[in-house]
Amino acid sequence: MRAVIKEGRFPGCKYVEDLPIPVPKPDEIQFKVKATAICGTDYGFWLWNKSGERFADKYEMKLPYTLGHECSGVVTAIGENVKTISVGDRIALETHIYCGECYQCRHGDAHNCQHLKIYGTSCDGSFAEYAVAPEKIVYKLPDEVSFEQAALFEPAGVAMFGLQEADVKPGDVVLIYGCGPIGQMAISLAKARGAREVIALDINDYKAGLATNLGAIGVNSMTQDVKAIVHDVAGDRGGVDVIIEVSGASSVYDTMADYLRPEGKIILLAHPGEMVSMDIMRTMHHSGATIKGCFGRRIWGSWTELTDLVVSGKVDLTKVITHRFPLSSAQEAFETIQKGSGKVLFLPEQE
Repeated sequence: MRAVIKEGRFPGCKYVEDLPIPVPKPDEIQFKVKATAICGTDYGFWLWNKSGERFADKYEMKLPYTLGHECSGVVTAIGENVKTISVGDRIALETHIYCGECYQCRHGDAHNCQHLKIYGTSCDGSFAEYAVAPEKIVYKLPDEVSFEQAALFEPAGVAMFGLQEADVKPGDVVLIYGCGPIGQMAISLAKARGAREVIALDINDYKAGLATNLGAIGVNSMTQDVKAIVHDVAGDRGGVDVIIEVSGASSVYDTMADYLRPEGKIILLAHPGEMVSMDIMRTMHHSGATIKGCFGRRIWGSWTELTDLVVSGKVDLTKVITHRFPLSSAQEAFETIQKGSGKVLFLPEQE
């Protein structure tokens, strides 16, 4: 079987052609991978930067192993204990492998399970022709959802969860730090939820342009006056209603308070690779702001709303895809992200 693996604690990955096809355990399903996307986490593993190394340590990466977790496919075999999934089902995966027994799992917060494992980090993932996964993280897809869109449900679900936690509603003005794929999907989802305007910041003209193409006010924060733009769009309310942080840059914590209205909300989605500092008195105490961290997706609430928006045609996730590669072009795929791209997909059936 062809696959892309991480061999050790150093930069890079390796394309191989001789891995055995994985066999499902009693509570697992096997599926043929139709589409699988490169996540920022996978990119961090490829670079082997601080963020990637910290994530690998926290979720007990065992090397060597198959990378990848944003994926879709068709079920090809099921374990003897599997009850809700059948061979032939079209599926995507929730990547938070929860225990189902701890306090958080029993009270609706399984995404923050006390014993959490991460698919494609704690175990082999989806950069392969075939993969296996626990039944409990398998999401059955409606026929109206393409495999390419379904492969993006996991990252789009992150954006969806953030917007849900912020309670973005019609008329809101939203500011998004970071115009990478999740930031781009957050733009589309915020618009679908009725946001009056979305201001999307990046330090890269190409990515700011992608944001503009999706209907946001794309801004290069290195060359444009963000304060003036926020004032023009939301001056009457004293700033934006919601800030979504998806850049992972520690420097943005110094400027959030400059753009948020009193009693506004800040949602943190990205994983900074280092400690961050924030003036709590200015950002929160004197303004009444709410700061909320979000990790992953709410299971399965984020998936349900996202599915409804995609099936209705209000959101087209494929708009964020800029490149598609076979597994054998893994090195080129990661280098494409390094140079600047939207979402990059592997299509394992293409060679």
